[in-house]
Amino acid sequence: MTLGMAVFLPALAVAGIVLVFRYLRKKPKLRIICLVLLSLIALILVGYIGLTAIFIDAVRNQPPAQ
Repeated sequence: MTLGMAVFLPALAVAGIVLVFRYLRKKPKLRIICLVLLSLIALILVGYIGLTAIFIDAVRNQPPAQ
């Protein structure tokens, strides 16, 4: 997955959370399930972005080859 896609998908998940709050007020069980799934997806993607940033930093600060 590219880093651009990894940044786009959490934004899409947050938009989904907002839409769930807005349109699923009358269905509390479905709202909770959707919120939990979208929150987990967003959390996993943010973790992926963080690990990618750490990996890129490690590659940039690699000692020169001999």
